[in-house]
Amino acid sequence: MHNHTSNHLEKRLLLVLLISIGVFLFELIGGIISNSLALISDSFHVMLDFTAILVSLIAFRIAKRSSSITLSFGFHRIEIIAALINGITLIGVSIFIFYEAYKRVQEPQNIEINTLLGFAVAGFIANIIMALLLKKESKSNLNIKGSYSHVIGDMFSSIGVIVAGILMVFINYPLIDSIVSVGIGVLIIRSGIILCRECLHIFMEGTPNEIKVQSVSEEIMKLEGVYEIHDLHVWTLTSNVFAMSVHVKIMQEFIPQTNNLLRKINETMKEKFGINHCTIQIEHDLISPDKK
Repeated sequence: MHNHTSNHLEKRLLLVLLISIGVFLFELIGGIISNSLALISDSFHVMLDFTAILVSLIAFRIAKRSSSITLSFGFHRIEIIAALINGITLIGVSIFIFYEAYKRVQEPQNIEINTLLGFAVAGFIANIIMALLLKKESKSNLNIKGSYSHVIGDMFSSIGVIVAGILMVFINYPLIDSIVSVGIGVLIIRSGIILCRECLHIFMEGTPNEIKVQSVSEEIMKLEGVYEIHDLHVWTLTSNVFAMSVHVKIMQEFIPQTNNLLRKINETMKEKFGINHCTIQIEHDLISPDKK
């Protein structure tokens, strides 16, 4: 089932990759023809999109490799590294946009507005298609989320170019393009920072946002024979792959039922929290707590 899902994601990413390469070439040619620096900049933004998607595809391939003695969990974390690269490039894109906006203030350009609008609208439609292809999977896969954020950022960039073009039809004010570009840059840098923060949270082995440690503790304490737990840790290996370790103290009379208790804890963690990797250490005192 996991391999089927992974193959489905790869096919989606490959389709989006091909579309984004086409959009890049289309907008670059349109920018040159219309003499629009904004459209040329947007085409290079799309280039970063397909670079990020290419990184995601490579990450999927590498993540399929089997675990080894030195990498006992396999290559799952390569997906998070790729997502972090995506986040960093989003921040880089925003800085590039700020720089280009500054240049447009300093050196206004004569633009073929009708040509600009035609190419920008076509690019915007292509971005909508790519966003729709990635939207569903972006909610459950951090790496897809990185690629999706790139596409959304470029979609807003295309909107900015279109709005600037329409306004310039009626108002001969070159700063309009720069103002819109700065607004786009703010949106993109926000997405990049959020994505980087999520990746760093995973690298720091922080508790997944989807799981409350207190809830995990309460579920284990509900099981018959358990009277104390400690050293409970829950962390993320990669998108939707969670791990847990815990020390569980049981009453002396339940020692013969240790295997049954381990099975119940594993089943509970999987069913209620989606935790598939559980390391559980069973402990007991010589005297049951109620006899102390």
